[in-house]
Amino acid sequence: MKDTIEPLYDKSCTCMVCSHSFTTKRIRSRFVKVKKLHNDFFTEYKETDLNPIYYEAAVCPECGFTFTDMFQPSFPQGSSDAIRVVLKSWKKQNFGEKRTRSDAIRTLKLALLSAVLKKEKHIVIAGLCLRLAWIYRESRSSKLSSSELSQSEEKRFLEQALERYIASYEQADYVGTQMSDIRILYLIGELSRQLGNQTDAIRYFSEVIHHKNRAVEAKLVEMAREQWYIMRQDIKDVESQ
Repeated sequence: MKDTIEPLYDKSCTCMVCSHSFTTKRIRSRFVKVKKLHNDFFTEYKETDLNPIYYEAAVCPECGFTFTDMFQPSFPQGSSDAIRVVLKSWKKQNFGEKRTRSDAIRTLKLALLSAVLKKEKHIVIAGLCLRLAWIYRESRSSKLSSSELSQSEEKRFLEQALERYIASYEQADYVGTQMSDIRILYLIGELSRQLGNQTDAIRYFSEVIHHKNRAVEAKLVEMAREQWYIMRQDIKDVESQ
């Protein structure tokens, strides 16, 4: 009789700061079942406790430095010293087992702090902020969470994500990553729309629609076109009243 394959497996890690070796959990892809994909790429899963984002951040139990696969291996000058100063107060904790939603929020916030201290690229920090916003959005449907608090935190992290994505686009620090021109322009437009910045949203969606590489990512271009059309119609309806 074959052993049952578990959804979670151990991934070996080495801390980028203190070189401590540890393991962290990841989810086997065969167990990840998508229920719905939102316009900003927030993904609802059929089994909420099997959300890959819960396990993206690897937390060193020894020093507390937290990182994801997106972190650069090199450290800008002076950042290592700043990290060690902040982490002096770290009390040893182990996040290497199955995680709850609360654990996911804590680990992603630790990753966000580590990324800021390390002076990571804007694109990396933006991604962490967006993931935190997604988890708070997910928690709004939970009876165990405060819907008002979750909504407030979701908005806060969406604003931070938008700010960082704009900086990333302007400085082109996303080049060489999995993020394309069209994808980052679309995300800036979509986050602007969600936050009520209609003028900016329309402008960025227009850039997606008219981008020279629009044929390569036709699905994103179509999504941008749909949002652009809806927003333009809404504006016309308001002006005609």
